[in-house]
Amino acid sequence: MKIDLAVRQGETLHVFQKPLGAAAASRVTLTTAGGGTIVLAGPRSDDFTRSEAADLADGPAVLEFDEAATAVSLVYAFDPARVIDEGIRTLFTTERNRQVSPRYRLHLAPPFGWMNDPNGLSEVGGRMHLFYQHYPHSLRWNTMHWGHAASRNGIHWADQPIFLLPRAELLASDAKVGGVFSGSAVPAADGSLRVFYTDREDDRTPNWEWQMTAVSTDLLAPGAATAVVTETPDLPGYRKDFRDPYVFKGPDGRWKMLLGGGDDQAALVLLYESDSADGAEGWRFVGVLHSEPTTQKLPAECPCMVALDGEGDGLFVLIFGMLGSRDEVSRRRNMTIALTGRFDGARFTPIRRDELDHGTDCYAFQGIAGANGPFGISWAANWTDVFKEHDFPSCMTFPRRLVWQEGALSTPPIEAVAELRLPQPPRPLTADGSAMPLADGLGEIEIEIGEPGAPFRLAFDHPTFGVALDYDGDKLELDFVPPGKRPSPRYFVEDVRPTTLRMFVDVGLIEIYVDNGRFCFTKRIDSDEPVSAIRLDAPVAAATGRLYDLRPLR
Repeated sequence: MKIDLAVRQGETLHVFQKPLGAAAASRVTLTTAGGGTIVLAGPRSDDFTRSEAADLADGPAVLEFDEAATAVSLVYAFDPARVIDEGIRTLFTTERNRQVSPRYRLHLAPPFGWMNDPNGLSEVGGRMHLFYQHYPHSLRWNTMHWGHAASRNGIHWADQPIFLLPRAELLASDAKVGGVFSGSAVPAADGSLRVFYTDREDDRTPNWEWQMTAVSTDLLAPGAATAVVTETPDLPGYRKDFRDPYVFKGPDGRWKMLLGGGDDQAALVLLYESDSADGAEGWRFVGVLHSEPTTQKLPAECPCMVALDGEGDGLFVLIFGMLGSRDEVSRRRNMTIALTGRFDGARFTPIRRDELDHGTDCYAFQGIAGANGPFGISWAANWTDVFKEHDFPSCMTFPRRLVWQEGALSTPPIEAVAELRLPQPPRPLTADGSAMPLADGLGEIEIEIGEPGAPFRLAFDHPTFGVALDYDGDKLELDFVPPGKRPSPRYFVEDVRPTTLRMFVDVGLIEIYVDNGRFCFTKRIDSDEPVSAIRLDAPVAAATGRLYDLRPLR
């Protein structure tokens, strides 16, 4: 097979290849623009491994391989000197990993393959860096890698080279399942980035999950990784889940690490600490930071702890996901809990409990204390909708602020979302139930409730899903009716009197922020078809609004 490539001067090429059949190795030949030949060989493996050709000449190039002996899944090119701003150029994908869906035109989605939990959220050199759980070779979950994107404003993203690869032995054998799982990142003063992550190999004994660290000096790839926490804590009834290291500097000046796990009675957030200057070694178990009672033997996962500012100065918010949790009243699954309280470096005392998002398609939230205030981001999906036999395109939510105001936690979107608006003035939104078309299925809606407590209904016209936001004077509910016979959970909050609503409609996703993020509803719509129009129905003068047309990112 021949693949024609257009290569630019100085670019690096990443080729993901594997041997087929009885072949002991994979072999790809690259003929460069200057007529030279580079042979890229890969080891015996049941999954794709990465080969690299660097500092290439400008002009047409050809990639050749024997389809009976070698398979190629992915080829991308990048200029190492400019990739942080320009991103990679995807040159070749297959039907299995190609992103052909028209969804997520406003949100961060992977350039190819599968995406889930955000990892390593950090700020370096005036840019936001976000890593994420990634399988680049299909649209379904598989052996985990870390994808990577960078942004100057948190809205416009440049896709970066795949950052973390699984251990070679995991790729070599299809019988081994695992990879590089979730974690965090800590920037250093010299511009480098230390990452922490869970390495995992299913059914490995005595532990199937352990914690690793590595340093990247160029933000494109990590150096050699070393283990930092390898054994589960000696706690009665502790089960095997032991993952997702979140590292931050505590109020006592020591490095802290949170890990998710569980015992026979509760989901647990574990606390470790280190006196090391860079967190590279010396980690010791401090104790259980939080115990969340559960009869379902569920683990806590993806914990993070962020210091608040402003009115919340002196407070911390602890956020964690409850994998497998189920609310019996609403039938929602996999909820995310936010506890606000005081943390002295060893003990956390909650003073308020919130659910992070009542639509529940906002999972694995990771936050940091950013240069402009605390914020974070989530995976805009829910594990209950993932099926191994189906492709599952997904994206991230918009980054959200963490704001403590009037004794409560709010998570409004970052200010840069306004940069998505087209320059023309917004269209006034009438409250008579008439249809207001959405250009390309995209829009930002702002509504002010002039009479708090007055009922209203905002319907989203979609060809296959029923979607509406209803308020009856007490309960605010996102009515969501998918096609088919599978029942939908209920998404609602009670005893509320909203005064403002702000909503973002994307193809495949709706984000709703009530009272500047005091309550949020994030809902993934599993369809390539857009919302065509919205309809606001409210008493005269009870609600006024406007619709902004938005500029797609892709």
